[in-house]
Amino acid sequence: MSTTTPDQPQPPTEAAVAGVRVTAADFSYHHADRSQPAFAGLNLDIAPGEKVLLAGASGAGKSTLLHAIAGVLQDDDADSAGELRLDGLHPEQARGRAGLMQQDPESQVVLSRIGDDVAFACENLAVPPAEIPDRCRYALKAVGLGHLRLDHSTGALSGGQKQRLALASILAMRPGLLLLDEPTANLDPEGAEQVRDSVLAAAQATGATMIVVEHRLEAWLDEVDTLVVLEPGGGIRHRVPADTLYQDQALRTELISAGLWVPHHDALGSLPTWVSPDRRSHTEGSAVLPLLVGEGLAVSRESPGRSWRKALPPQPVLDEVDITLSSGVATGITGRNGAGKSTLLLTLGGLLAPHAGSITASTLLKGGHGDQLADSPHEWRSADLTSRIGTVFQEPEHQFVRHTVADELRLSAEQARIPGTKKPLFTDHEVADRVSQLLHRLRLTHLAAVNPFTLSGGEKRRLSVGTALAAGPEVLMLDEPTFGQDAHTFVELVGLLREHLDSGGTVVAVTHDQHFLRALSARTFQVTGAEPHRSPAPESGNSRVSSTPLFSAVRDVSWLGQRGPLAKLVALCCITLALISTIDPVSATVVAAASFALLPLANIRLGTFLKRIWIFAVAAVMAVWGAAIAAEESGRVLLDLGVTTVSTGSLEMGLSLGARAFAIVLPSVLIFSTTDPTDLADALAQQLKLPARFVLGALAGMRLLGLMAAHWTTLGHARRARGLGARFFSQAFGLLVQAIRIATRLAVTMESRGFGAGERTWSRAARFTTADGGVVLGGVFVAGSATTLAVIADTWNLVWM
Repeated sequence: MSTTTPDQPQPPTEAAVAGVRVTAADFSYHHADRSQPAFAGLNLDIAPGEKVLLAGASGAGKSTLLHAIAGVLQDDDADSAGELRLDGLHPEQARGRAGLMQQDPESQVVLSRIGDDVAFACENLAVPPAEIPDRCRYALKAVGLGHLRLDHSTGALSGGQKQRLALASILAMRPGLLLLDEPTANLDPEGAEQVRDSVLAAAQATGATMIVVEHRLEAWLDEVDTLVVLEPGGGIRHRVPADTLYQDQALRTELISAGLWVPHHDALGSLPTWVSPDRRSHTEGSAVLPLLVGEGLAVSRESPGRSWRKALPPQPVLDEVDITLSSGVATGITGRNGAGKSTLLLTLGGLLAPHAGSITASTLLKGGHGDQLADSPHEWRSADLTSRIGTVFQEPEHQFVRHTVADELRLSAEQARIPGTKKPLFTDHEVADRVSQLLHRLRLTHLAAVNPFTLSGGEKRRLSVGTALAAGPEVLMLDEPTFGQDAHTFVELVGLLREHLDSGGTVVAVTHDQHFLRALSARTFQVTGAEPHRSPAPESGNSRVSSTPLFSAVRDVSWLGQRGPLAKLVALCCITLALISTIDPVSATVVAAASFALLPLANIRLGTFLKRIWIFAVAAVMAVWGAAIAAEESGRVLLDLGVTTVSTGSLEMGLSLGARAFAIVLPSVLIFSTTDPTDLADALAQQLKLPARFVLGALAGMRLLGLMAAHWTTLGHARRARGLGARFFSQAFGLLVQAIRIATRLAVTMESRGFGAGERTWSRAARFTTADGGVVLGGVFVAGSATTLAVIADTWNLVWM
């Protein structure tokens, strides 16, 4: 067993909890859309504090069992029988006693700042507010995120960092049962070891029971008490002491046959001896030919252009990168989580524009009609790109656009074009042949008519690789291709990629998998990126940096930004009430002038403010014109349009309505530009006593909306990589599917962290200060001044009169 080292953060001394006993009696679960049950007749008894490694072939129901134990299975149409209990209680009644970590990092982030996200579960479990900050700091340090500020944006984290954050949230709960579904799959080797040791340290210190699912048994086998093997569609096939696997040859053979990664067994031994093309070229004295050359590259997910929402242009995550990709050579892009590996891959693949430097495609990569293609792949048509550079994304679902597995593969082959022309690269017969071969090689033949979104994680990963291979590209770029693969599918994937290399193709993979790199004799390109450092403190209130974007995850540090959300809402309501009660230009002018005068208190530059409100100004002008031609004629006719006229009276009415509409918007933009969504949620729940479930659900929904904007961009990249180009409705449908699936998984995450289980606490108390009172008085003053001046000018026009 591993023991806690002095360098590891120690759980607080009051962290001891009672481990949960897990029992199951003839427990069965059958998904509504599956031909056989996930498991049936399952009998299990896990003692409090026991550490269990749960194994089984792909599709054996491991993840489903973890969800059942956590009490968060969402399928209402599924059939369930038998009993499953945590300390004698139904799992849903014991919510909060079990902490579940899922496979997908993205759907495990609930809130927009890491401190709030870690505190979320503690609050749901009614942990005293004074304890929560220490729990959060300990948990973040334990998983290697201690260098980040608590208000660091979760949207700025990489996939591996989000995986760590999810684990930190669970550790902060101090549950009696840890349920971990491939917890280290997305992590770099150093991070995987750190996270594993942190889990073990927490379990040892708290006495928690632990169940971990992992394809690769070696990382956990020496650290657990028991190995449990599931029978696909059945119950428990084996339950033995963990170290039995080293001595029991029959058990080892059985698990190897099931596709598990058994310690001290080389899964690649079943493949024929292979020498990589670049090594053969070196032996024969011939040179490998460059296909793609990057020089002085700087890369970022954000556009190199200056965004109107930011005071400073986006900074690249990597800079001064020189890299050459050659024919027949495999290259592994490695490095710590968050270093910029995936961003570099997408830039090399022509899906992101470089911030600086150049990417040059050789004549060999461009193909027979390559003289018609630009040097940079980013400037190519999507049809040219897909037939020369195939990209496999980290999230396979981003690439799926058809209703069946076979159609996904067929689409790629059909979209491929001879570079620089509109001629198909393959005939109909060749398309059918490629689809048939890939279905066989990817072990997806029996799933050819199945919807791709219903596949298992490993099956989706294989299909995503197949969609790239089907177009016959010279360069194949893969982002974490072995995630979720068992030993069998890993070997088959390696075989496919070796064939691609033997045919003169190139493979570039972002990966932490040393087995994969060794299998392809890959050259390693180490990405270092910026060294981890503590997040900088926010700029002071007199900084030249303008205010944060609307509903930003970054807390605004201006004078107005530091005031309470409730006070700002009350002030806004007063001003809005004064405006909607009358239709006149004077009151609207007073409010507009006050809004511009208050910009220094919000630390917003005039230019930035104008950029945020220009669309409302245009709408106000349109409202003026619409009201002027639609209102009843009065006074002198200024313009006769035949069917209608514009008179002095109708124009005055139009100006009044347009000015009022515009003036209502200005203080709203000012307030919400300086209001943190989480602080607003705290105020609504604590001070206005709105239901916490409603407020926090809305807050998670706001983060989901921001996430969808990022997914929209990624879906665009994925469709370009598939050769589809810009297709709004296809992309919109893909976004809808993503939104539904992420929302469903997010609901599971929230429930697994005790959301809605009962009374909750708040890590930050929402208070009303003297300065907040000043904000309310300011709102009353602006509203009163607007009304008073309108009355004095004899323009005040009560709307109800």
